[in-house]
Amino acid sequence: MSLKNTNQTEPIGYVGIASSNRFSHRGFTLLELMIVIVVLGLLASLLIPAIQGMSRRSLVTADMANLRSLQMAHYQYAVASEGQFADAGLAHGGLANEKIAWLNLIGEYVEIDDVVRSPLDMSLHWDVPIEGTTDRFRRTSYGWNNYLSRTKSPDAAIDPKSATDRLSRVSSPANTVHFLHMVATGSFAGADHVHVENWWIGDSHPFAPPILAANHVETNIVSGEAKSNNAKANYGFVDGSVKTLHFSDVFLRPDNNLFDPKIAGQRLF
Repeated sequence: MSLKNTNQTEPIGYVGIASSNRFSHRGFTLLELMIVIVVLGLLASLLIPAIQGMSRRSLVTADMANLRSLQMAHYQYAVASEGQFADAGLAHGGLANEKIAWLNLIGEYVEIDDVVRSPLDMSLHWDVPIEGTTDRFRRTSYGWNNYLSRTKSPDAAIDPKSATDRLSRVSSPANTVHFLHMVATGSFAGADHVHVENWWIGDSHPFAPPILAANHVETNIVSGEAKSNNAKANYGFVDGSVKTLHFSDVFLRPDNNLFDPKIAGQRLF
């Protein structure tokens, strides 16, 4: 006679499967959801700055490529012009002379519209008139070291024939700044050159240069605090090289800077 378990109403293993299914369909508890949200928030706080940093670095690199293109285009222009440089022509308040402006002269050697606006340039004046005007707009992110101009340099003001306006008069091309970033606001936002000689007051104000230069140049376009020696920007040099430098690396005083071609190769930094 066989014995039969009359209490067994379900197949063996059925209870285990049902129990497992009940647990598998259980949703997250509120505590678990909060933990997940906190973890995701922490990951985002770590990743977003890293992504932003990568994006910023790519913009800085693209900006340096623009400067190299401008430098090489101008070098080609100078060679074709028997060593003579182009010139600055867009004014910062006075009368402009666009016929001599480098912006218009080197276009034969580069697609100027592709490189004249920096990816780091956040100026509103590409579309909004310069302060105090109704018809002047920003035309270029980049400006010209006025020491290399035959019409804007301090030397030209004394004797036009002494201007460093050609390759043969630049004794140290690798150490002489050529292109740099124009300030985003103010009258110089619409100009194509700076006035380096205005950055020095005298020995009684040795810390004035970065403050005064910031009226002409976006000295912290890459990083750092504006109007300080630690402000960092990209600078193009006459030899075609581009460097990311602190302001104190390019200018300390009239007898120690990388703008005046007469002393650029003798810097004492």
